[in-house]
Amino acid sequence: MIKFFRKIRQKLLSENKFSKYMIYAIGEIILVVIGILIALGINNWNENRKTDGIKQSYYSQIIFDLDKETKNIEERVMYLDSGITSVDHYFELMKTPNLETTQILDKLQKVRFTFDYIAFNTNTIESLESTGDIKLLPEKIRNLLIELKRKQDLISSRAKGNYGNYLNGYEKADELGFRRIQYSNPTVKDLDIEKNIPEIILTIEAAISLKNYTDKSIRNNFNEMLKDISDIKQLIHIELNKT
Repeated sequence: MIKFFRKIRQKLLSENKFSKYMIYAIGEIILVVIGILIALGINNWNENRKTDGIKQSYYSQIIFDLDKETKNIEERVMYLDSGITSVDHYFELMKTPNLETTQILDKLQKVRFTFDYIAFNTNTIESLESTGDIKLLPEKIRNLLIELKRKQDLISSRAKGNYGNYLNGYEKADELGFRRIQYSNPTVKDLDIEKNIPEIILTIEAAISLKNYTDKSIRNNFNEMLKDISDIKQLIHIELNKT
C-alpha cells in the first residue's frame, strides 16, 4: 500500500502536475488523520470496555456487601428492640409508688444487660478509596458510599464509648455486690452487701439508662442506614441496566 502511494507521488512529480500533487498530498494527510482518529477511537473503546468491566465487578461486590449489611442490620435491630423493651418495661414499673428494694431487685432480674459491639463490613469501599477506583463510579453513588462509611464509623465510635461507660457502671454495681444479689445470695460473712442495695440500684439504673439511650440511638441510625442502602442499590441497578 505504501509503495502504491509512493509511485503515485513520483508520477505526479515527474509529470510536473504540482496542483494535482498538492490535492493528493492533502488527501493522504486526511487519510492519515482519519486512520489516527480511528485508532484512537478503537483504543478509547477498549479502555472504556475495561473500565466498564472494572465498574461492573465493583457494583457486584457492593451489592453483595450491602445485601449482607442489610441482613446484619435487620438482625441487630431485632436484638436492640428486645433490650430496649426490657429496660422500658422496667422503668415503667418503677413508676409504681412505694416499691420495696426487694421488688425493684426482682424487676431488675428481667432486664437484659447484654449488648453487641457494632461492626460493619467496609472492605469494598475501603478498597475503592485506597486504589483510587472510587473515581470510576458516578458522583452520586460515590458520595453516598462515602457518606455511608462515615455514618458507620461514627456509629461504631459513639457506641463503643457509650457501651464502655455502661460497662463501667455495671462493674461498679458488681463491686458493690450486684452479682451476689443476682444469684440471690447477698449474705456473706464480714461482707454487708445489704447496706449497698440502694447504691447498687441507683448505679444499675444509671447504667441501663445510658445503655437504653445508646440502643435507641443506634436503632434510629440503623433504620436511616437501611434507607441509604436502598437508595445506593437502586442507583447501582440503574447503572447496571444501562449496559
